[in-house]
Amino acid sequence: MTGDYTQGIVSPSTLSEGGMTGSELRAIRERLGLTQVEMAERLGVAANTVARWERDEKPIRPPVEKLIRLTAQSAGKRKGKG
Repeated sequence: MTGDYTQGIVSPSTLSEGGMTGSELRAIRERLGLTQVEMAERLGVAANTVARWERDEKPIRPPVEKLIRLTAQSAGKRKGKG
């Protein structure tokens, strides 16, 4: 499968509309085939932080949003090369 793993999930307007939601993060993580623990390891945070983000208990800050999008795009490019 090739393509942008964030396509249809995270748009450039997301930040201006109040940030990434937990459901958007969950959709990206699931599309990448990652567990919360694996996503946390890629982002350098604790697994319970990812769980809190996904439940919208803790806001996802703009720098982390950008890292999530870059992680998703990077994973999509790696899968496209194989």
